[in-house]
Amino acid sequence: MKVCIPIIARDTEEALEKIRRANILADILEIRLDLMESSRLEELLQTATKPVIVTYRSIREGGKGSADPEIQARHLLKAVEAHADFVDVEYRLPSPFRKRILENRNRSKVISSAHFVKETPPREKLEEIFTKMAGTNPDVIKIVTQANTSEDNLRVLGLIPLSQTCGVKIITFCMGPLGRISRIASPILGGYATFASLGEGEESAAGQIPVTKMKKIWKILNG
Repeated sequence: MKVCIPIIARDTEEALEKIRRANILADILEIRLDLMESSRLEELLQTATKPVIVTYRSIREGGKGSADPEIQARHLLKAVEAHADFVDVEYRLPSPFRKRILENRNRSKVISSAHFVKETPPREKLEEIFTKMAGTNPDVIKIVTQANTSEDNLRVLGLIPLSQTCGVKIITFCMGPLGRISRIASPILGGYATFASLGEGEESAAGQIPVTKMKKIWKILNG
């Protein structure tokens, strides 16, 4: 079971300090460029001892990034040039920019992501979105929704058997307080990874559980 810790920082120095803390707790780190006022990306990647996802999350997808698609793509292509292990490419990024990253990924793996920050779509819609995303040939698909009911968790976790049938890795769970159970359950059921915060108050999305608590829960469930 893999857990990814987002690095929430305003600048390189703050990010370096948090990366050093997260190195001993995480299986994967995520650098959120949309939250940073400045960053020396190569230095951040060199300091990380675990694989790193580089993300520029747009406002539409629940982040703080307001850059246009050209700048967004440029951030991710620079991450590829810096040999990031993963780059997170929003599926709703206009196709020409998305294709440019996919075709020039080099050694970086591409996570194709879709975030529904207000709701969880119906099962048929989720499966349709997954199929379209899989058709773009990413290395990992990430579909995250907002849980407004407990049942929303079941719809999202139901994508895991579909991904296994298709032979595509998936990260999928729900945000919000009602979505915490899916964050815990997703990797247990076969999801590629889940996300947990470095500590209280360091969440990058609603419903994130501190990594130490997440691991304690897994330990109890595993007996």
